[in-house]
Amino acid sequence: MANTTPITFSPAVPVPLVFDVQERIEQLRSYLDPSNPLYQPEPQHINIKAAITLYEDGKLDGLQRVYVTSGKVVIREGYYISMPGSTAMGLSGLIIMKLTPGLGGDGTVYGITAMNDTGSDVLTIFDVEMPHLGIYQGYAGWLGPVMIVGAGGVVGIYPKIRVQVQLVRDDNTPWSDWVTEDAMVRPIAPGVPRLSGLGIREALY
Repeated sequence: MANTTPITFSPAVPVPLVFDVQERIEQLRSYLDPSNPLYQPEPQHINIKAAITLYEDGKLDGLQRVYVTSGKVVIREGYYISMPGSTAMGLSGLIIMKLTPGLGGDGTVYGITAMNDTGSDVLTIFDVEMPHLGIYQGYAGWLGPVMIVGAGGVVGIYPKIRVQVQLVRDDNTPWSDWVTEDAMVRPIAPGVPRLSGLGIREALY
């Protein structure tokens, strides 16, 4: 039976980036100036000028990824080669989450959207969302700090917490059973996405 209680799902990127298009245009133009220490080689000028035109024509807002080669926009597959050890981040899913009742959770359910990232083994919870999970003071599911390591090295050290999650459909009907998931609680920041964890993937795949 569908859950008739309305659930509002927090987006995968709760605080989107704010991009200054005009500032980016000026930055790109500076790369064409030989007096600039960041002056780019002549072969790149055609691509830089094409990017400037895309911004000026409103076809590029700086928030989506666009690839330009030989002055033309190309699809990623036109030049991208997947390297060993790379990860895939793609579709997002609707998830309801709660603190584990056996560890002191009061059953409060919170809806989130998470990006399916095969390189992530812990779910992301943002610090401002913890009050939406009910009373968490004295909760026995805190697991201590966890070090998050990305492609560029250590991203940060955040508190780790055990929760239960369930994938749901658009009408709030369950798509999975309740699954135990470990999550990190990190500060919310512009452009930081919520990534999926290992528990839900192991249960489904």
